[in-house]
Amino acid sequence: MEKYKMKLRNRTNNLSLLAIGSAMIYLALLLTRNLLPDLPSFIKGFHTGVFVGLELFVILYIGKYMKARKDEAALKRLYIKETDERSGQIFQNAATLGLAVILVGLALAAVVAGFFDSVVFFSLLGALFFVIIVFFALLAYYSRKL
Repeated sequence: MEKYKMKLRNRTNNLSLLAIGSAMIYLALLLTRNLLPDLPSFIKGFHTGVFVGLELFVILYIGKYMKARKDEAALKRLYIKETDERSGQIFQNAATLGLAVILVGLALAAVVAGFFDSVVFFSLLGALFFVIIVFFALLAYYSRKL
């Protein structure tokens, strides 16, 4: 369990860096907002919502990991939950189907958008290529690793 505690400590440190880094970037963008293009208020609200949501998510997980490191029973429950093969298989199957749905959805959306607006078409096409590149990069990585 000591090895798992170290793993949780590393996760906690990484999440802390993520929270601090995103807060610094968001603050820098807020302070230099007058140098940036004027944005509609719904985009500003979206930015704020994403930042607050990310910070809350990170804080909740940091708290969860810190609590588990202090309590042996909670540590054991978290370890069992993370190493459960059934949950891993369910997640893997959902991710596989989800990726297929995303690829088909992006491709169809790009085709339909091509009839109406080239900017939307190229944006969707770029997102589709990004997903495909990430998929094949991870496929190559795990083919060598496993």
